[in-house]
Amino acid sequence: MKPKQVKYHPEAKNEIQEAIKWYDRKADGLGLEFVFEVRQAETTILQDPEVWPFYVYETRRYLLKRFPFAIVYLVSRGEIQIIAVAHGKRKPAYWIGRL
Repeated sequence: MKPKQVKYHPEAKNEIQEAIKWYDRKADGLGLEFVFEVRQAETTILQDPEVWPFYVYETRRYLLKRFPFAIVYLVSRGEIQIIAVAHGKRKPAYWIGRL
């Protein structure tokens, strides 16, 4: 059964908001472009969530193409649970406590 919805961990939502603010300070509209890429990733993951290999503790990781971020998610109970929208330069697996 394909997952039908995506749920974000509250801290993953915060990570998106912080990235939007940071990118908007760099250039007008860049934050919106970041959100667009995150939404595209969400759609792609929903289409076939098991395409991306396992990462840490049964999570999977989708790497954004333009921005240095990864979407870390779990496939569970017919939904995608996004655990983190992690910047590639942050401490690896800092989000483990969210599981």
